[in-house]
Amino acid sequence: MRPAPHPLSRFLVLTALLTALPAAAGKIQLGEDAVLNVDVLLHPQMQLIKDGAPTGGVGTDFFLRRVRLLVFGNITKKLSFFIDTDQPNFGKNGDYNVAFYIQDATVAYEFADKTWVEAGFILAPLSHHALQGAIALQTVDYHSDIIRYPLGVGKVWRDMGVQVRGFAGPWTYRAAILNGVEGAKLENGQTVNADDLPRVVGTVRYNVWGREYDQFLRGIYFTDQPMLSFGVGGDYQYHAIATASGIHDAVALAADVFLDIPIGDNQEFVFQSNVFSWQQGFDNVRSGTGFFVELGYRIGIVEPVFSSEYFNGRVPQTDLLTFKPGLNLWFQKHTFNLKTEVAVSRVGDIAHTTTGITGTAQLQLFY
Repeated sequence: MRPAPHPLSRFLVLTALLTALPAAAGKIQLGEDAVLNVDVLLHPQMQLIKDGAPTGGVGTDFFLRRVRLLVFGNITKKLSFFIDTDQPNFGKNGDYNVAFYIQDATVAYEFADKTWVEAGFILAPLSHHALQGAIALQTVDYHSDIIRYPLGVGKVWRDMGVQVRGFAGPWTYRAAILNGVEGAKLENGQTVNADDLPRVVGTVRYNVWGREYDQFLRGIYFTDQPMLSFGVGGDYQYHAIATASGIHDAVALAADVFLDIPIGDNQEFVFQSNVFSWQQGFDNVRSGTGFFVELGYRIGIVEPVFSSEYFNGRVPQTDLLTFKPGLNLWFQKHTFNLKTEVAVSRVGDIAHTTTGITGTAQLQLFY
């Protein structure tokens, strides 16, 4: 009996068939308003890790940070959908048995001008950074060390449910009702979410200059018009967390600012900062306050970038401090680029722990 094909093999065959179609960048016009888009995102990555080798020397690792197939489009002017898959960290540390899964799956209906209701597997709308797409990050990757949703909720910041998003004058808003932590009695006798209540997540932004109309926001826009916005968000679910001290509500608060300004001839300054407060029980290592900042100045295709992260945990010796200088080469903007960074970090008791250093180079192909 022949073994079943590996999911990646099926993915590559499907990708080859779809990209062979005579359509520019995978865009297929099916009718007057019906459009199907088929795209591929690849992130080949190389890392050099201090003390990463068995002998204590520098460790090396080559892998695919992301392998995504994106299928999205419009059925009518008002009805659209978005589906993508992922098989992240394929080959990292020699592991080729990583899961292949659905990353996003949403259907959206525009029931009023620039106002949509969406249903499916939705990116939780907490902050600007949490809503960014991997295709359009300014840095090599997300600041995921300070994004601390409750363990076991959804997958990769997504959750099942419904959402309304839209615009009202200078304001942008998103509000979602999601599954969150399912009601369950644990083996230790504790019961989380005994009434099986849903999770509520929302964000509102004030746009001083420009607007971000994308379903997935960007870290850099290559814009010729200034963009400035401020946002706040919240995430709540009743009695969703169990710790040794009892059952706790899951609460998250966020605030952020995003600035993208064109300067002179083909130059751009980008600044972003997000602050998060995670409250999941005073004895939970995921509770605490964290923030990050990103600074970038693009001159043509060259962009020096600097970012930093800090997390102050409620449990002692669970802090984090990271500095990440880097350099981006935007050969074809988000279609084809190279991002590099050196992450210098301390985790735990910041004053006394050892310093970790990781150098990363990542190619991006999105087509």
